[in-house]
Amino acid sequence: MPVAGAPPSPPPGAVPATTPPRDRREAVVAAVATAVGLMAGTLPARDFAAPVLRLLGEASGVSRAYLFDFQRKADGRHLVTQRYEWTAPHISPQIDNPDLQGLDMIDAGFGRWQEMLLRGEPIVGEIAEFPVSERPILEAQQILSLLVQPVFAGTRIHGMIGFDACSPREPWDGFEISVLRIAAQAWGAALLREEHDAQLRHMQRMEAMGRMAGGVAHDFNNVLSVVGGAVEALQGDAAGPATAGNDRYGRILRHALDQGRGLTRRLLDFSRPGGGQAQELDLGEMVASALPLLRQAAGSHVRLELRRTAAPRVRIDPVQCEQVLLNLVINARDAMPNGGRVRLEVGPDPATAGADPKGAGARTSLRVTDNGPGIPPALREQIFEPFFTTKAERGGTGLGLSTAYAIITAHGGTIRLGPAGGVGAEFLISLPSAGPARARRVRAAG
Repeated sequence: MPVAGAPPSPPPGAVPATTPPRDRREAVVAAVATAVGLMAGTLPARDFAAPVLRLLGEASGVSRAYLFDFQRKADGRHLVTQRYEWTAPHISPQIDNPDLQGLDMIDAGFGRWQEMLLRGEPIVGEIAEFPVSERPILEAQQILSLLVQPVFAGTRIHGMIGFDACSPREPWDGFEISVLRIAAQAWGAALLREEHDAQLRHMQRMEAMGRMAGGVAHDFNNVLSVVGGAVEALQGDAAGPATAGNDRYGRILRHALDQGRGLTRRLLDFSRPGGGQAQELDLGEMVASALPLLRQAAGSHVRLELRRTAAPRVRIDPVQCEQVLLNLVINARDAMPNGGRVRLEVGPDPATAGADPKGAGARTSLRVTDNGPGIPPALREQIFEPFFTTKAERGGTGLGLSTAYAIITAHGGTIRLGPAGGVGAEFLISLPSAGPARARRVRAAG
C-alpha cells in the first residue's frame, strides 16, 4: 500500500526518474547500434518496426515509441497517420486512436511541428510548456514529455519517430537527442532503400510486360490482317440476294476488327512508352488545349475544371501527355456513373517551391482529382500494375494507368496517388523543368 504523500510509482516497464542520465545514455547508444543493424539489413519496415521501437523505447525509459507517416497535400499541408507503435506494460496503446489517423497537422494545431520537422528539427520538451493549441491531443494520451525526430527518405520527409513519457523522467539531454536522431536517419535510409527496390521491381515488371505486350500486339495484328483480308474477300464475292446480308455481317466483323486494332494500339503504346518526340512546352497551355477532347471523353454528366498558375516549362511528348490525361479522365468518368467533377490543376510542384524555374531542381505539378467514391485502400498498391483492372466486366484492359505510369516515368517524372481518405481519387504528377541538360529526345523504355 503506498505511503500517503509519497510520489506516485511509475508504471511497470518505465524507468524511474532517479535513473542516472549516464546509464540511460549508454543504454540508448547500445539500443541504437542494434537498431541500426536491423534497419541496415534486408528486412522491410513492417518487419523491423516492432523490434526497433521496442529497443529504443525500453532503452530511453519512455512509455511509448512510434512512427507516423506523412502525406503531403497539394496545398503544402501534411496529413499524419500512426503506422507502428510500442508501449510499455500498462500503457494504453494509441495505434487505433482515430484522432491519429489522417490528422491534418495545421487544422489540429500542430503547425509549429510541421514547420520544425520539415526543417529537420526535433520536437522536444515538457507538454506543460508547449503551446496551448498542441496540448489537448497530447494530454488526452497522458503524455508528460516527449521527443519527436523527423524521418527523411532522401530529401523528402517520410514521417516522424516519437517517444512519449507518461511518467516523470529526467529531461532529454542533447546527447540522447543526437543519438536518437541517428536512429531516425537510419530508418529513413531503410525506407529509401525499400522504395528504390520497389521501383526497380516495378520497372522490371513493366519492362518485361512491355516486351510481352509488344510481341502479343505484333502477333495479334498479323491475325487481324488475315481476318480483315477474309472480310474484304467475303464482301467482294457477294452477289445476288445474299449481298445485303453479307454487308450486314461484314459491318459487324469490321466493327470487331476495329476494336481488335484499338486493343493492338493500346498494347503497342504500353510497350513503347518513351516513343515519340519530347518537346519543351508550357504544361498549363497544353492541358488547356486538350480540354475539348477531354470534355468529349468525360461526357456531359461530368464537369471538367482547369486551374493553372505559372510553372516551369517541361519536356514531354504532347501526344503521350494527352494520352495520360485521357486515361485519368476516363477512369474518373467511369468511377462516377451518376455524374461528378474532375479538376485539373497545373502549377509549380510545392516540393520544389523557391527553386529557380529554369534550374535543375524545379518541377511542375499536375494534379487530377475527382469527387467520386475514391480508391479502396486494398487496391492502392496495385493501381499501376499492368492488366490490373476493376472494370473487366465492362471491357477494361488494365492498361490505362500502367501506360500513364510508364509515360510519365519515361520522361523523368513521377505519378502517384494522393493521400487516402476523404472523397474522390487524387493523382499527383510531377515533371522536371525543361533545362539544357534535358534538351534531348526521350528514348523508349525497354
